[in-house]
Amino acid sequence: QKEVIRNLVREVLREKGLLDSPSDKPVKNRVQRPRSASAVLNVFHAGVRKLEQALEQVRRIEKIAGRSRVFAVNSARSWVCGADVKEKAGTKCILDTVKPEGLEKALLKSDILVLPTLCFKTAAKAAHLISDDQESAIVFSALVQGKKVLAAQDGFTICDLLLNAGIRDEMDRILAKLQSFGMIFCETGQLCTTFQKIIDGAGNMGPPVKKDPEPETTPAT
Repeated sequence: QKEVIRNLVREVLREKGLLDSPSDKPVKNRVQRPRSASAVLNVFHAGVRKLEQALEQVRRIEKIAGRSRVFAVNSARSWVCGADVKEKAGTKCILDTVKPEGLEKALLKSDILVLPTLCFKTAAKAAHLISDDQESAIVFSALVQGKKVLAAQDGFTICDLLLNAGIRDEMDRILAKLQSFGMIFCETGQLCTTFQKIIDGAGNMGPPVKKDPEPETTPAT
């Protein structure tokens, strides 16, 4: 009975103009969501340089992503997790304690996998479809699921010493193969900018990877 009486009173007040109709009610102030509703999973790998720059880029990505999670593979936790990530990236490696199946669930709910500190060993394994450890398994799983994968390509520690042209060409071929799988590469300092282009629908924004020149064809005699 109370609900019936309440509705009758509201109807009378509404007819007398003393109560706004439901359609006239002002919209309550809501928390502004980021422009992007994309969910991103940031995974840190070990054995790379430019960590400070990578942490800053993750902090910027977190500001424009709809949902952001950070995970560090086993070999990276000794130097990339803890206070550094919390203070410099403004987030926590909240997935460190999950089991492999938990990480898979996090990847499943993510739209984009970001690899701010991709190591070359993992890149080489993924290019050859090898996923025999945690580092390569997360990358391979994302590619298999058709996820967008964004990775920094200038953080390999080998880059400081690389003078062998043959090895450099092989590295370029590996990156080109990963790019053919759908991975998007950029410089560490361009991770956030490239991420924004991806969520804006700009497609593959990775820089062109050097390819071997096509052999000249000789006319048939």
